[in-house]
Amino acid sequence: MKPINSRAERFFDAIVIGGGPAGSTCAYQLAAEGYSVLLLEKSQFPRFHIGESMVPYLSKLLEMINVYDKVKESAFVKKTGVEFLSGTTGELRRQSFTNLAEGQYENTNNLNRARFDKVLLDHAQETGAEVLQGADVKKLLLDGERVTGVEYQYQGQRYKANASFIVDGSGRAGLVSKQFNLRKMNNRLQNVAVFQHYKGVSKENNPGFEGDVLFGSHKEGWLWGIPVESDTMSVGAVMPLSLLKQSNPETVFQEHCTRSARINSAIEGATPVFEKPKVELDFCYYSEQFSGPGYFIAGDAACFVDPVFSGGVFLSMVCGLKAAEAIHEIFQGKSEQATSNDFENFCKTGYDSYFRVVYAFYYEFDRDMNSMGLNLPGGFRFVLQTFAGDFWPDIDQPVMSYLRSKEEWSTFEQPFELIYDCPVYPDNHYKAADLPNLAPPEGFDSISVESPAEEKDLAVV
Repeated sequence: MKPINSRAERFFDAIVIGGGPAGSTCAYQLAAEGYSVLLLEKSQFPRFHIGESMVPYLSKLLEMINVYDKVKESAFVKKTGVEFLSGTTGELRRQSFTNLAEGQYENTNNLNRARFDKVLLDHAQETGAEVLQGADVKKLLLDGERVTGVEYQYQGQRYKANASFIVDGSGRAGLVSKQFNLRKMNNRLQNVAVFQHYKGVSKENNPGFEGDVLFGSHKEGWLWGIPVESDTMSVGAVMPLSLLKQSNPETVFQEHCTRSARINSAIEGATPVFEKPKVELDFCYYSEQFSGPGYFIAGDAACFVDPVFSGGVFLSMVCGLKAAEAIHEIFQGKSEQATSNDFENFCKTGYDSYFRVVYAFYYEFDRDMNSMGLNLPGGFRFVLQTFAGDFWPDIDQPVMSYLRSKEEWSTFEQPFELIYDCPVYPDNHYKAADLPNLAPPEGFDSISVESPAEEKDLAVV
């Protein structure tokens, strides 16, 4: 790490605020292109972070940013599917990633985010980004309306740094969004999560496939069981905030967990890690702008969507990557305004698509994942592809075409141009023209709730 020159303000091609997935991805890509990058992260990594279940499209993205092998070497829990238990019907089905289109990764990971986020941050630093941990950005520096730098505190002293571009990957802190009053709350989704980690889980107690996320829904919310290490499981209960206010987190958590016998079986004999269950406000928000004079916003700093479909980290990293590509294009001579418009269209398409999938889960299918898989247009393969991360699908992709017909589910007030070009699998994906040849696979049956899943692909939704 270069020493800080306290006598003069330093200048970079880009300053990235925040070392989470969005910021680290952006800093890596810029450094890989040879640009000078300063990344300022308030915390010291590793640090705890919730949000541990990933979508399959993330695997290809990790390959694209040359960190796949490092993640593989870190021995995170391999995830090849998800099981969905509907509390209203008692139906249990498994969604296997082997049914994704040919050429796609058939697995992803459940992630201990403290370890994973550090892998990404170290990757950016090893590629050439200057990373300061424990650096707290205090204010943005402006020249008229243009963001030109930051003032930050590091090791007890104040410093200034300037750059051609600032990328805000500060997560929920949303420094740029708050500075310019860009953030708007999504009042359609106001849930809260109460969660606990359990250490000492035994594979013998797991009723399903090793590595699977155990998902259960009921009339008042839904539950997750995520194996985040070989011996540790994250368990969470998601519900409306109004319900939590009627009691206390410990009581509500325990009561809701009794609604999933499969999750209770998986953590039998395990020890809680936290003294008390933790509470995470799951209030969703969005920004009408993802860019402006001298800045780009990526990840949770711009939007936060209900985590039910596990797409948050993937979206954050893709948008971080696109922010880096936008800056590169501007340095190569492309109009800043045109580049910013392209970036906004891309990000808004992705987040609007993701919000629509979440709305369908809560409002059209009454928190029943299995019903979504069976009844959305196109059938389970297109639903699986959408769940896996296809948030920029072809214009005639049946699932998203249907969800986009719901005008009342639009996220952004300002019009934008939809992008029909998946950045991860532009060619290898199911297409509407494939529909006549997509027959249900063998084993399209429900899993018996009373007995463990057999060692074959059962009930793929």
